[in-house]
Amino acid sequence: MIEAERLRIIRKIVDERSIVSLSELVEILGASEATVRRDIGAMAERGEINRIRGGAESIHPRHEARLVGSPFALSQGVAAAEKRAIARAAANLISPGDSIIISGGTTTCALVEFLPAESLDILTNSIPIVTQLLATSRHRVTLPGGTVFREQNIVLSPFEDDSTSHFWGKTLFTGCFGVNRFGIMEADPLVVQSLTRMLRRCEHLVVMADSRKLRQRSSIIVAPLERISTLITDDGATDAELDTFRSAGVNVLRVPVEPDDRLAKAS
Repeated sequence: MIEAERLRIIRKIVDERSIVSLSELVEILGASEATVRRDIGAMAERGEINRIRGGAESIHPRHEARLVGSPFALSQGVAAAEKRAIARAAANLISPGDSIIISGGTTTCALVEFLPAESLDILTNSIPIVTQLLATSRHRVTLPGGTVFREQNIVLSPFEDDSTSHFWGKTLFTGCFGVNRFGIMEADPLVVQSLTRMLRRCEHLVVMADSRKLRQRSSIIVAPLERISTLITDDGATDAELDTFRSAGVNVLRVPVEPDDRLAKAS
């Protein structure tokens, strides 16, 4: 990534979040810590941001709740072709008339394009998914109550009793921060709470994770491998990585990325 693009992204993230850590910027930009430190220092000298210990702060910070992790708009452009291939395979597991739950995220958002035309009952906490469903379908859509987190375009509640507790879904489709032999991992406690509630309201769990997620780690485990019905990933995953899931009885679908997926990303 060229310097001008890095600086643009840093400025955008700092303005949106008010405060952002150095480690988050390193992950989002895919640059070295030394490079990001240098970028922050240069921007601070020009008065574009404030340099703080371990990160950067907006010149005019907003005091607004935010989640750990990359903003939706930035994540949407990462592994987009792989996410579309995974979503297409996930849609094949849905039958007309099903009641399903779709958690928020860029991978699950790609699922909307491939949903069957027939009527579904859908619970989702994703603002982009709701927006697309209302514009392109006649599916019945339910939102849980809670706070809107603008960066991730998601609705989350710290309280136990929201509309999730009154919904039943045959299948929960979810992305994740990471997934490995310990189970599904997430980075933010509020996301964990929301997923835990959803897990209690479904029979089957389908994890939609591009192959990068098989190598990511977090300190918070949402559910063990035994809870996963199906893992869908792309052909960047190795047999060694997937054997762990197969040994645990998880149905593993490794899907190829088609030329159309890459064309859709480009457009």
